Amino acid sequence: MNNHASVAGASLVDQQGKKRYLILRDTDGKCLCTRFVGGIQADVSVPFFAQFPAPPAETTEVDFQIPTMPTATIKISG
Repeated sequence: MNNHASVAGASLVDQQGKKRYLILRDTDGKCLCTRFVGGIQADVSVPFFAQFPAPPAETTEVDFQIPTMPTATIKISG
């Protein structure tokens, strides 16, 4: 809802713990994430922010998924 130009559908997947974490939302239902008004040009890097719930302390890696894009594995260190 009202998340135009955002990646509100992104998620983190803990394969070992078998859990999916969705981006947190504010009280209006908007994702706590970057909005890309005007889109992103090909071959251009842009900063991205998204706030997710913290996985358990023993989790060492999660898969970052955005619909229609390849999955990226992220290592977590404490």
